[in-house]
Amino acid sequence: MRGIYGELMRVLIVGAGFAGGVIARELAASNRFRVTVIDKRDHIAGNAYDPLHPQSGSRYHKYGPHIFHTNNSPIVDYLSRFTDWVPYQHKVRAILPNGLSAPMPINRATLNSHYGVELADEQEMKDFLDGVRKPCASPGNALEYLQSIYGEELAELFFGRYTRKMWGLEMADMPVAVVARLPVRYGDDDGYFDDQFQIMPAQGYLALFERMLDHPAIDIRLDTAFSRSMESQFDHVFNSMPIDEYFDNAFGPLPYRSIKFEHRFDEPYKYDVPTVNFTDTEKYTRKTAWALYPGCGGEVGDHVTYEIPCSYEDNNMERYYPIKTVDGWPQRRYKQYAELAKERQNMTFIGRCGQYVYYDMHQAVANSLVIARKFIESTG
Repeated sequence: MRGIYGELMRVLIVGAGFAGGVIARELAASNRFRVTVIDKRDHIAGNAYDPLHPQSGSRYHKYGPHIFHTNNSPIVDYLSRFTDWVPYQHKVRAILPNGLSAPMPINRATLNSHYGVELADEQEMKDFLDGVRKPCASPGNALEYLQSIYGEELAELFFGRYTRKMWGLEMADMPVAVVARLPVRYGDDDGYFDDQFQIMPAQGYLALFERMLDHPAIDIRLDTAFSRSMESQFDHVFNSMPIDEYFDNAFGPLPYRSIKFEHRFDEPYKYDVPTVNFTDTEKYTRKTAWALYPGCGGEVGDHVTYEIPCSYEDNNMERYYPIKTVDGWPQRRYKQYAELAKERQNMTFIGRCGQYVYYDMHQAVANSLVIARKFIESTG
């Protein structure tokens, strides 16, 4: 199909993360579009960017750990065009008030360490929890859901404090779906995920993106922020910028949480898992030792990163996590913006900030493949 200049349709993609990268590749591979990808940052790969740190010389995930896990084999097949994989089962420990660390999600060993008991098997763990849980047939929020499984003490220790730091909210204000993503363990399984595919790109995410975006029909421009003046230069725009920002906050800003990262080098690290959660009331939610992630390299303790959640306004407007609440006001506000977006026939909002939804990486890829293929079909 011809574009506004009588040649191949010209498409602008705002954002070089998974959402934009997948759409760019699909459109370019169709041989019917000229694709320009811009990003206001100085790199591709979005929040999955994992360069070598100049001080440690080893790989790290600049915007926090990105663990690839999915049950969607077609998505693995698709990304395998751009990367080899290494198996990786993610494990996390939580530091208890007694100073010990125990598996997270909570399992039998966690209860034994925290309560000083000797639960022998799954049945004993279930019987123990039956004695502390607060049954709730239809939990209406995260607090009711977690207390119905773990009781008040464990829900507060492992989730309540984390929630206040991470989201700036009480668990009673959070939807069940936010915490229901975490599996419930009654035995000794200490894996963080249950997905069929738990893998990491062998050469890192940045290398994956370099291959994905390596196409003669794709032009990449970094350090380039979107402006509305660009719209007239293209037949269509796929825009991953915050949808509220695009519409000048017409209905008020959408709420997000962000993360500040504190890097420490040559710090003693006594754990055998890469990520440790804090259950205290201090500002940190977790710390990560990058040497324990596949492909990062270095020695354990060379580079440890602490995470401090904050509002995005306090972190250079870096929006990481859309906030969803039980009363639904952020969701309703987003729908107002989505209605405005329908009037922009030559623009499609994509990604976490454009669609105001939290995507795991495989979900971002799947969503973007659907968007790209529908667009290709509609312009055929």
